[in-house]
Amino acid sequence: MLQRMTPKDYSEFWDRESTQFDSEDIYKHLSQIAPAEATLEVGCGAGWSTLSLARSRPVLAIDNNVHLIDLARSRLKNHGVTAEIVNSDLFEPSDELLKAITAFQPKVVVGWFIGSHPDDNDKRTPANLSIEEKPKVYRENVEDRLVDLPLCPASVEWVHTVQRGAVPPGVSEDQIKAGVTEEYNEYMLKNSGFTVTAVHVLAWNQGATFPYVQTPNPNLPPGKPTPVIVSVLARRMSNT
Repeated sequence: MLQRMTPKDYSEFWDRESTQFDSEDIYKHLSQIAPAEATLEVGCGAGWSTLSLARSRPVLAIDNNVHLIDLARSRLKNHGVTAEIVNSDLFEPSDELLKAITAFQPKVVVGWFIGSHPDDNDKRTPANLSIEEKPKVYRENVEDRLVDLPLCPASVEWVHTVQRGAVPPGVSEDQIKAGVTEEYNEYMLKNSGFTVTAVHVLAWNQGATFPYVQTPNPNLPPGKPTPVIVSVLARRMSNT
């Protein structure tokens, strides 16, 4: 039975899970996919992603979970790497965040492994959704904001989003890439001026500690799916 996590519980779970990602060089790989320019990171998490990005570019990160921010700042300090982290809700940006974005003029916006604790999911998704549906809708609501003001000013040329997934038996990598490209261009990126330029499918040794919620889909073929990480890089083609 899933435990309803508090913000602190969530930070502790995510610290363990993201530490596994780092040990498998997933953040290193993702930071090589994202263009190495001034980067606005939406969700600093426990700091492993921020650390990986900030080793090769300026980073302005935001998060609304003070426990994760504390972990991230401590991790950066321990590794001798600097990045600015602002405590703000992205759905209701603070004046501090708005000023920071204006001064920073990001070229890249990243949103990797978007998610949050149940209180956030409940607050930012319709009340009639089931617990299985809420994380996906929450992620989609955040992704929509990655390509819109104020998180995505005119200075932004690239948007990079990454999510966990599962590949049904018999589905090829080319099929995944084609489907993801079509989905993102049709929904998240529609009328944004951005278009998908690259999709990467990475192997994922799914940890046993984090209580992932999978949305049931009766249309998928039977059999055990293979966990993967899907990276979607989009480039601005026009300002709309």
